[in-house]
Amino acid sequence: MVPRATAPSCVSRLGAGPPGYADTAALNDIHAIICRSGGPHPCALDDIGEVLARTGRPVIEIRDIQASVAETPAGRPEARIDAGTTSVRIYQDHTGGLAVVIAATAAHEAHLTVALNRRSLHPCTSRPGTPRLRA
Repeated sequence: MVPRATAPSCVSRLGAGPPGYADTAALNDIHAIICRSGGPHPCALDDIGEVLARTGRPVIEIRDIQASVAETPAGRPEARIDAGTTSVRIYQDHTGGLAVVIAATAAHEAHLTVALNRRSLHPCTSRPGTPRLRA
């Protein structure tokens, strides 16, 4: 008799863990999922998702943030930060003062918080319950 092939189980029983269990415990569980003998299980991402859910923290979009410094056409330094659809430019204007220019798409503007000296200049205005994107 030939053994019957079985579909892999997509659930690794790691224990329920207390709600919002410690980051160290979550990292240990994720390490165990990824580094199991024979390589990660085909459903490792599902298992990692369960671990993240047990931490009580929301899963958020992570943006690639690039920063650079260059010169303006006038030869003044300019710092640029690009975070997907949001960008920030800081440069010295013609009067010698600093200018900070922030550009965001309309969809991301409601999720943008801008503060100066801990005072909110542009609060996040997204509706409660919608994921908050940080720029």
